[in-house]
Amino acid sequence: MNRVDGAPCFVLHLRPYRDTSALVDLFSLEHGRFTCVAKGLRGSGRSRQQWRAALQVFNLVSLSWQGKNELKSLLDVQQQQSFALKGRAIFCGFYINELLERLLYPLDPHSDVFLNYTHCISQLAEGADLEPTLRRFEFSLLESLGYGINFSFCSQSDEQIDSNRFYYFEVGEGLVPVSENTAGVVFSGSDLLCLAADDFSQETTLQAAKKLSRLALNALLGDKPLRSRALFASSTAPLKEHFPSEDV
Repeated sequence: MNRVDGAPCFVLHLRPYRDTSALVDLFSLEHGRFTCVAKGLRGSGRSRQQWRAALQVFNLVSLSWQGKNELKSLLDVQQQQSFALKGRAIFCGFYINELLERLLYPLDPHSDVFLNYTHCISQLAEGADLEPTLRRFEFSLLESLGYGINFSFCSQSDEQIDSNRFYYFEVGEGLVPVSENTAGVVFSGSDLLCLAADDFSQETTLQAAKKLSRLALNALLGDKPLRSRALFASSTAPLKEHFPSEDV
């Protein structure tokens, strides 16, 4: 039986399973996204109390498991680092966790996504500005999945983005030059060049980044709504302005 010991993983989500157990969704550096059965997690034994303390969402843990199928059996878990997200950052964390669950195939390793996720969670825990932090993670995730956006060049030529022109984003293709009065969502070259330079200091650039990530992610997410959006809508501090999954 395949066994893995001491693998670094982030806890993405937990849900009850049968009488006293739980299903734990995890994201591993070397093994990608997968689910473990934590048998007796909701029981009263001391070892299970330690497991419950470690298996908190956003925690980085050292995990041991076994199993040949997609659903693994948890053998042991040790907490490595806890990221204490507060206020609005908690909802942002739920959002990026759901992006991983929806967009990554099970057991498909993405070490670059793992590192970018670690940085994003760290930034959220440290109180960084939410919108630039989310946009950077979204764009890095798109890049890792093969859908990265080139903010410096047009998609159909080697022509550089011109700060004085306007562009349309074609999903799966990239940026195409258009006139300012073109119907639909268009982006100024100056905002695109700011994104190429990782400069989110202007409000117009933040708005452009949100619209671009919205268009690119919606094409991958499909029609099924994000669970995290329902949570935002029902919360006392709705965060719709930060999340790019609604229609433009």
